[in-house]
Amino acid sequence: MPLLTKDMPSISEIEPGLFIGDFASSSQLSTLTNNNITAIVSLANNESEIWSRPANRELVPEASHMFVCCADSPSQDILARLGDICDFIDKHMQSADSNILVHCTAGRSRSATIVVAYLMRKNHQTLDAVLKHVKDKRRIEPSGNFIDQLHIWEEVGYDIWEDAERTRPKLAYRDFLERQKAKAAYKAKAKHHRDCYFRNLDYASR
Repeated sequence: MPLLTKDMPSISEIEPGLFIGDFASSSQLSTLTNNNITAIVSLANNESEIWSRPANRELVPEASHMFVCCADSPSQDILARLGDICDFIDKHMQSADSNILVHCTAGRSRSATIVVAYLMRKNHQTLDAVLKHVKDKRRIEPSGNFIDQLHIWEEVGYDIWEDAERTRPKLAYRDFLERQKAKAAYKAKAKHHRDCYFRNLDYASR
């Protein structure tokens, strides 16, 4: 899947005041100004220095910019942050003169996953219904890993915890964590075997 598509707009309004965009949409002053963006959720591997430039911070203050370290990978757990991110979006959507941008690198997978999760919770709609709605606005393509997690988000009723202290995950999320743990252990074991194999080859060639 290519990161960027030539005919993909940098930014798309999904619902009044709620936008999905790519990295450029989060940093270009003209895009932020033209769309009256006053709050941002950034899903990326690293923070960008551009966001902290005075001109950018004048439009989107640091307190209105949420950075979430998030990779578009098969092992990324995005469920753990969904509640906090949705709360942040809710807070800024309540202001009539505030527009919020949710972005990642290409505006197709990570950012789309967040907006879909937010609208599911806000409107108490199914994953299928919200996916169709968002796809009508922008050509999104959440990864298989994120789609699986959105199914869990729906199953747990948009809250992964049994308790307010967030110490007891609900069954569906607990099962997901166990599967992730098993995958990580398998990968570590496979890496160990590969390392041993190449060490043996190196030893035999001496």
